[in-house]
Amino acid sequence: MGNRGWTYREVLPFFKRMETYEAAGDDNYRGRDGPIRVTDPEWRHDPLFSTVIQAAAEVGIPHNPDYNGSHQDGIAMSQATISKGRRMSTAHCYLTPIRQRINLNIITQALTERIILDGTRCMGVRYSVGGRTHQAYAREVIISGGSINSPQLLEMSGIGQPDLLRRHGIAVRHELPGVGENLRDHFAPRTRWEFGAKGYTFNDRGRGLGLVHQVLRYVFGGKGMFGMVAAPLRAFVRSRDGLDAPDLLLGWVPMLYEANPEPKISSQSGMTCYAHPMRPESRGSVHITSSNPNIQPAIDFNFLSAPVDAELTVIAVRIARSIMTAPAMAPLQVKELAPGDPRQTDAEIIEWVKAAAETTYHPVGTCKMGQDDMAVVDERLRVRGIKRLRIADASIMPTLTSGNTNAPSIMIGEKAAAMVLEDNSV
Repeated sequence: MGNRGWTYREVLPFFKRMETYEAAGDDNYRGRDGPIRVTDPEWRHDPLFSTVIQAAAEVGIPHNPDYNGSHQDGIAMSQATISKGRRMSTAHCYLTPIRQRINLNIITQALTERIILDGTRCMGVRYSVGGRTHQAYAREVIISGGSINSPQLLEMSGIGQPDLLRRHGIAVRHELPGVGENLRDHFAPRTRWEFGAKGYTFNDRGRGLGLVHQVLRYVFGGKGMFGMVAAPLRAFVRSRDGLDAPDLLLGWVPMLYEANPEPKISSQSGMTCYAHPMRPESRGSVHITSSNPNIQPAIDFNFLSAPVDAELTVIAVRIARSIMTAPAMAPLQVKELAPGDPRQTDAEIIEWVKAAAETTYHPVGTCKMGQDDMAVVDERLRVRGIKRLRIADASIMPTLTSGNTNAPSIMIGEKAAAMVLEDNSV
């Protein structure tokens, strides 16, 4: 895409720098002494997951223990930023160890209202805490509000599309038409499967004495169902031959759950399998609806607006079906609940997808990096046309990554830190 310094080989050192991978793997691709602990789940020998891995092999999807290594293809237990049952967040791993530094001031429960500009030079930010307004000035400001809040903050500050800004009574400080555009996200239908065989899923293990057992395992060891990632098993597959890399993602949740009216574990025993394209082409937008920073912006994902996304979603659902109905699954007495046997044609599956699919909370792209007229930041993450202002979060990604966005977002932070040091070195 023409962004110098952002090829895979160039960002790999920052992926390695951020992690301590605690399992076996190729050190050419994996980090061993970073702040974020990355672990394999304890469930890799569990009969339920072993059965699904065997079923995937029967339809041509191999087992690949380290999909973050030399190649991504295959099915594997999900690696997670979890250690001893605790989420290894950036707050815990990066900030907590250094929060006593005299040159670090962490302010929580604060709302950044706008950027302070002197012409096209960023001077600082205005923020509020507990109803009181404050100002902070710095040599350089780095926005890290994510794909929803970063474009909102720019627009609140008069940076964006002039007509939109004027419509909300905001003075135009700098025209930048790409702000808030190019919103992308993973749109995932959840296929649902009932099991006649009991004792395999957490619908059974998470009830009665089984629930007590799981609670005790977590309290005294950080293990069990309460210490695992939501989807402990995932597969990276190709929609067709001839592709350079996988373009579809499937993930298995070891239970059925009801989303409405309140989330809860279903009384039925079974599994949920989500399936979706990893690099969708559909694009939406995020824009302010008011000059009041407390008012949420309008979010339009525009899911499935690109025909190829619908085509790939159907293929992903069919692959999920092929795995869940493979011979290895027979002992579990599997029955399809959703989309359901009556839905067989592409049109029927897409109709179900539109009604049932959900975001996977991976929004990117609303302050994209690039050289075209819709780019918001350059390859050094500097906001185009504004001095001393950078953005370092998932909003700068021009397209979605081939997987979740947690690790790439942390990589962006690591690379941004290196850039700041380089650009300010004496």
